[in-house]
Amino acid sequence: MTKLINSLSSVRFFFVLSGLMLAAFLLGGVIPQGESPEAYQEMFGRIGGAWLMNLRLNNVFSSYWFLALMAGGALNITACTVKQWKVLKLRPGVFLSHLGVLLMFIGGGVHGLFAVRGTLALETGQTKSEFAGDDGTQRPLPFQVSLKDFQVRYWDQEKHFIHAYKKCGEPGHDGDDLLESVEVEPGKDAPFKAAGAGLSVLEFYPNFHLGESGPETLDESRQNPALAVKLPGSKGAKPAYLFANYPEAHELRDAAGIRYVYEYNPGMIKQFESRLSFLEGGVEKFEKLINVNTPAKYMGYRLYQSGYDPKNPRFSSIQISKDPSVLFIYAGFAALMIGLTWAFWKELKQ
Repeated sequence: MTKLINSLSSVRFFFVLSGLMLAAFLLGGVIPQGESPEAYQEMFGRIGGAWLMNLRLNNVFSSYWFLALMAGGALNITACTVKQWKVLKLRPGVFLSHLGVLLMFIGGGVHGLFAVRGTLALETGQTKSEFAGDDGTQRPLPFQVSLKDFQVRYWDQEKHFIHAYKKCGEPGHDGDDLLESVEVEPGKDAPFKAAGAGLSVLEFYPNFHLGESGPETLDESRQNPALAVKLPGSKGAKPAYLFANYPEAHELRDAAGIRYVYEYNPGMIKQFESRLSFLEGGVEKFEKLINVNTPAKYMGYRLYQSGYDPKNPRFSSIQISKDPSVLFIYAGFAALMIGLTWAFWKELKQ
């Protein structure tokens, strides 16, 4: 037994482990973690990508060899503590430092074995009890999550502008001159003072589409914003359509030769947020509004607002994680810092 403890507590064993751990941390930092096999084949080639997956370099900190390093580190520090116990009893600061390092090794092992992380994709009204893990597998949840509402908040609300252009008629000048720009609102008239005319803005189409029954909007995503407008004195005429993405399409000019162009300003996004409901057996336990800086916590899981789809305003992407190692890591850091401070303070006093 004494021979085993001496082997495990040797300085050579410590430095070998330290070098291997440093290499593991470098590999985990340099190689993108949690990507798909196709992504690794594109980065490192077919053979390189296959070797990387087989060696679990795509998920270093959960790999069998990294867990073995954590176990080795824990054995080394435990053996050192047992071997030097008579001395450590008289130096509590050094003992606390040993304990802190041991707790961090245990935390690394717990993280590799039990930590989970992935993405929960929901649409408004949808309920799920599983999520897609970073390794591509579906992982069950001990509860259900329902997306009650999703909103994108803006610093400034969206704005609509119509610009009036007219040829100046000067020789050698082929372009149009800007006469005036007016911020307009659907359902109201837009007076152009410089143009001497008013334009009626009838309706806003967030994602314009020409269906069987006529113009319509496919959804609320601002993929093809358009305005239905009418010139003054054209009560019986069909409305014209101005497109923000295609200002030259269906060009609108009045009798005076003034050309009207539509500009859509979506505003600057402040944040996006989801109102989630947490259920057990179909019974709602509580609800929580989450955004980028305010996650929800439930049964050891954390849910973070991570993204959305501009083409689908009902969709929310939520990052979900569970990491029981956090307590060990924090406790280890605390014990290490207290122990080092205690040990150095006693040395200085002497």
